[in-house]
Amino acid sequence: MKYEAEFSSYKNWLDGQEKSKTTKEKNLRDVEKFRAFCRQNLETITKQHVQDYKEYLIANKYKPASINSYLISLNNFLKFANQDSLRVKTLKIQGRASLNNVLTELEYAVLLEAAKNRKNKRLYYLIRTITSGGIRIGELQYITTDMLENGKTFVHIKGKTREIIIPQQLCRELWEYCKERQINGVIFHGRNNNTLIDKAYIWREMKALAKEAGVPEAKVYAHNFRHFFAKQFMAEYHDIVDLADILGHTSIETTRIYTRTSRQEKQERINALNL
Repeated sequence: MKYEAEFSSYKNWLDGQEKSKTTKEKNLRDVEKFRAFCRQNLETITKQHVQDYKEYLIANKYKPASINSYLISLNNFLKFANQDSLRVKTLKIQGRASLNNVLTELEYAVLLEAAKNRKNKRLYYLIRTITSGGIRIGELQYITTDMLENGKTFVHIKGKTREIIIPQQLCRELWEYCKERQINGVIFHGRNNNTLIDKAYIWREMKALAKEAGVPEAKVYAHNFRHFFAKQFMAEYHDIVDLADILGHTSIETTRIYTRTSRQEKQERINALNL
């Protein structure tokens, strides 16, 4: 297979796909990493090239998840080039039985209290919004003043559509918050009323809040509040199918990741059995 011509075609093909810019760039970087490993301007890719690359990643102690990520990107490129025979198998990784850095109910309450005591309550309402609906941080752009009347909205990301529901009590509080700050449009907006606040800014604010509240920084990031929602929902309703719909998952296996407990919680449950 001629590498240069196929890579150029692959790049053009990716540009036309409904994928995020970050995903497209990662795919291209991963394929170019393979070329860098070969240390030459590849004329032709062989199965030996790919097998040697896999062994190189393993020998240099890349994390299994990282190795699989690189190989998946390379295999996708080879599939595009109609070179299925050159593809290699990814590593088999045993699923994690526990999650690290899971927020406890007490830690969540302490974080909320610290955020509420700030003069600017934007972070307080942002955290509550993410947690109350199991929302991804990028989906906050759909949380607008228009949807507060009925507490529901549809999001359209990566070719998928799902419904987000916000509790009525929170909707009422957000309405008062928006009225007070004269917000009309995206509630958690940046300089432009119709664009989402910068994600890097949210990350910095959450780390600062963690220090203020005395909660480990490793536990305080936007996606962890989505995990916290999933755990609380399962503890209350024990309905993983409904939870999958709420989180926007097409596979129950994905949802199971969000409902796993921490090692400490498992230890406490085993101790409580007192057998």
